Amino acid sequence: MPPSHRSLDRSPRSERSDADADRRRILLWIGLVFAAATAMGLVATAQAAYGTFRAEQTPFWEMARYWFPDYYIWAALSPLILWLGRRFPVDREGWIRHLPIHMVVAPVLVQVELLASCWVISIIAMIPQRYTSVWEYYTSVARVYLMWGIVIYLFILAAGQAYQYHRQLREREMETAELRRQVVEAQLRALKMQIHPHFLFNTLHSIGTLVRKGEGQTALDMLAGLGDLLRYSLDNEDRQEVPLEEEIEFLRRYLEVEQVRFSDRLRVSFELDDPTLEAAVPNLILQPLVENAIRHGVGPHGGPRRLTVAGERQDGRLRLEVRDDGRPSDPDWRPDETAGVGLRNVRERLSRLYGEEARLTVSAGAEAGVVSVIELPWKRWEDAS
Repeated sequence: MPPSHRSLDRSPRSERSDADADRRRILLWIGLVFAAATAMGLVATAQAAYGTFRAEQTPFWEMARYWFPDYYIWAALSPLILWLGRRFPVDREGWIRHLPIHMVVAPVLVQVELLASCWVISIIAMIPQRYTSVWEYYTSVARVYLMWGIVIYLFILAAGQAYQYHRQLREREMETAELRRQVVEAQLRALKMQIHPHFLFNTLHSIGTLVRKGEGQTALDMLAGLGDLLRYSLDNEDRQEVPLEEEIEFLRRYLEVEQVRFSDRLRVSFELDDPTLEAAVPNLILQPLVENAIRHGVGPHGGPRRLTVAGERQDGRLRLEVRDDGRPSDPDWRPDETAGVGLRNVRERLSRLYGEEARLTVSAGAEAGVVSVIELPWKRWEDAS
């Protein structure tokens, strides 16, 4: 599925979950807005009660009746201001067109808020005695309140714009991360699919050779083993990591097929600590190395040859080793990394999955043969799955 396409089929459970999440966000937003209004009301009341009107000895709770309605009404109006911010965003592209709209709307909304505030104060408290009506009280306060009200409007507008910007940034980061994940998965899938025809063609070539030699029963045994291997690989083609125990089991089956061809010439041993079998490793990561060892270390040489697969945990890392004794040791020997699918495939998959934390090294053995070593971060399969 292309990264830009999303599934259109959504389950009722998924839709209910999204609706519940939306309700929780709305309730959280309402709680935060009214908590902020309460905090601002407390600050304003404290300043008024113990500052300007300190000489009058006005009780704190009486001053609260004059200041709290103002901020709670602003809290009630904030959804409208936030909607205006989304409808006419003051961003890099639209601020020239939209800022004048807000500068017209802000004074109007300030007057509406102030009129409502004066009306509420006249009900729950009492307007100062020097005013004969709510309207017179409103017109007197409006002259000094306009600029402060515009500041509050712009503050709410800016908070909404900042939240929208943060949300869009997070959505873009999540979309980018999702695209990267899908790209990496597609690349890994393509790399794994390289293994299947490479392994298949090599094995079919060996079966053809056995048929031409007249070894029909051996060819049939090898073909049966090949069928089991292909069935396993197809059943697990979507898994990028598997427990090492499962990877070793696949290798055993693969080597059984190869031993049908080489008979007593191929001797296999495994040197694995039990705890390492619980480690998570890339699926089919060892098979190309084992195939490479058999092809170059066993096939061209007469006499029995030994192939060893080893694994151990070292300082929080997993070390996997495939070695053979099929070629004489040469300190100057270096693998031809431009030839063959196996080594390139293994290195590319390790890089895609673990970045610089994993590596493959291929070198001449101390006495004979070639040693291929994979080092990658240690993690238990149960923790990774």
